[in-house]
Amino acid sequence: MTQVDVVVETPVETVENSLSVKDSTLVQSQLNDSSNDLVTNTKNNKQNKKSKKKNERQKKIDISPEHIAQVRAKREAARKAKRDALLAQGIDPDCPKELQFIKRPILQMHENEPVKGFKFSLMTYNCLAQALIRRKLFPEGGDALKWHRRSKVLLNEFKHYNPDIICLQEIDHVQYQSFWKEEFSKLGYECQFYKKPSKNHGVSVVWKKELFEMTDRMLVDYDKELSGDIEPRTTTNNIALLLSLKFSKKVTERFPKNINKTGILIGTTHLFWHPFGTYERTRQCYIILNKMKEFIDRVNILQNNGDKDFSHWYPFFCGDFNSQPFDSPYLSMTSKPIKYSGRSKTVIECSTSFKFSKKRDGEEGDDEEGGNIEKFGKDQPQHPVPDDYQANDEQKLLVTKMQELHNSLDMRAISLYSAGYSKVHPENSGIDNERNEPEISNWAHIWRGLLDYLFYIKSWDFTPNKEIDSLEDFERENDIKIRGYLRMPPAKELPSHGQPFEGEYPSDHLCMLCEVELCL
Repeated sequence: MTQVDVVVETPVETVENSLSVKDSTLVQSQLNDSSNDLVTNTKNNKQNKKSKKKNERQKKIDISPEHIAQVRAKREAARKAKRDALLAQGIDPDCPKELQFIKRPILQMHENEPVKGFKFSLMTYNCLAQALIRRKLFPEGGDALKWHRRSKVLLNEFKHYNPDIICLQEIDHVQYQSFWKEEFSKLGYECQFYKKPSKNHGVSVVWKKELFEMTDRMLVDYDKELSGDIEPRTTTNNIALLLSLKFSKKVTERFPKNINKTGILIGTTHLFWHPFGTYERTRQCYIILNKMKEFIDRVNILQNNGDKDFSHWYPFFCGDFNSQPFDSPYLSMTSKPIKYSGRSKTVIECSTSFKFSKKRDGEEGDDEEGGNIEKFGKDQPQHPVPDDYQANDEQKLLVTKMQELHNSLDMRAISLYSAGYSKVHPENSGIDNERNEPEISNWAHIWRGLLDYLFYIKSWDFTPNKEIDSLEDFERENDIKIRGYLRMPPAKELPSHGQPFEGEYPSDHLCMLCEVELCL
C-alpha cells in the first residue's frame, strides 16, 4: 500500500485568529514593558532634575554662618520696615488697638543752639474724672470710657511723653489712691493731691524725684479766699495746689556755679465749670496771681533767708481754666492793665446777671450735666455768649470793680504757647484768637475749644503789657528758653466724634507740654 501523506487542512481564519491572539498578547506585553520603562525613565529624569537643581542650589548657596547671618538680617530689616511703617502712622505695633493713642511730635525750638542750662518738660492734662462720665455726655465713647481701659491708655501717654513735671486735673480720689500713686512711683515720680471733701475728684502735681524735692505746699480754696470787696458769686468747691520743688543734688551738681537758683514753683487748678461762671472764674484768676505772689514771698522767707531776691525760683502755673483766650479770665491775667471790651465785656456782663441757686454746692450733679438747673429760670439769660447784652448800672459796676481789682495787683501771667507756638506751627496759631494760642485743647461731644494753659508767673511793674510778649523778650527777661512744644492739632484734623475714643485720645482734653531750658 502506497503511503499517502495525509494533510489535514486547518481553516485560514482559524490560523489567523490564533496568530492574532498571540501577536496581540505579544504587542501588549511589549507596550507594557515600554510604558513601564517610560514611567521609570520619567521618574528617573525628574529625580535627576531635582537632584541636579538641588546640587545647583547647593553650589550656588554656601550654607555658612555668614549666609545665615545675612538671611536673619534681611528678615529683621523687613520686620523693622513694617514696624516703622506702623509707627509712622502713629500706631504702636507692640500695643493692642484698644490701648493705642495718637502720638504727637515735639516741635523743636533753638535746634542749632546747644543746651547749656537745665532742661525739663512741663505737662498739663485734664484726665477726665471717671466720676463725671455719663453716656449721654459721651455717646460715642463706647468701651474707651471704661476705666480699666482708659487708665492704661493714660498711663501709656505719660510713659511716651515722659514729662518731668505733670499738672493734672479731674483726678478721681479713688483712682489716685488705688492706681496713680503706685503707677507713678514705678516710673520714678512723687506726687501730691488735693480736693475738697465735697468732691470725689481733685488736682495733682507729679514730679520726677531724681530732679526735684518738694519743700513747701500751699492749698487754695477759692470759696474762702478774699478778693477785695468782691464776693464769690456762688459756692464752687474749686481749689488750687501750689508746690515748691527744689532742685535735687543731681541737678545742682551739674551746675555748681549757679547756686543762686533754687528750683521751680509750680501750681495747678481747675476753675469753675459753669457756662455762666465767667465773672467767678475771673475772680478766681485774681486769686491765682495773688496766692502765687504770697507763695513766692513765703518761700523766699523760709528757704532763701528773706533776701527779697525773687529770681531764686522759676514760677509756673498750669491747668484747666475753663476759659478761652478772648475771655476775661485769660485776658485779666495776661493783658494788663485790663480793659474789657467787645466779646469779653459782653460775656462777663451777661454772667453777672445770672442768679445761681442758693441750694447749689458747686457739684456737677445729675441735674446739671451739660447745663444747670437754674438756666431757664425767670429773668435768667438764655445764652452765656449773647451777640449783645445791655448791662444795668449794678452789673456795670461789678465789671468795673473786677477790672480795678486785677489792675491793682502787681502780678501777671505769660502763656508759654502764646509766646512761641507760632514759630513752630503757624498754621494752628491764632486761628480763632489774637493771642497766638492753638485752636483747641478740648474736643468733647457737646463743646470744643481751648481751655488749658501753661503760664509763667512774674511781677508786673504797672507799665502796659497788653500785647503778646515776644519770644525773644520773654526768654531774655526771664532767663528761659523754650525748647519745644507738644504739637496741638487744629480742629480740621480732628474727627467729627468727640473724645475719648478708641485709638485716639483717652480724655476729652488733649495734654499740652513744653520743653523749657532754665539758663542756670
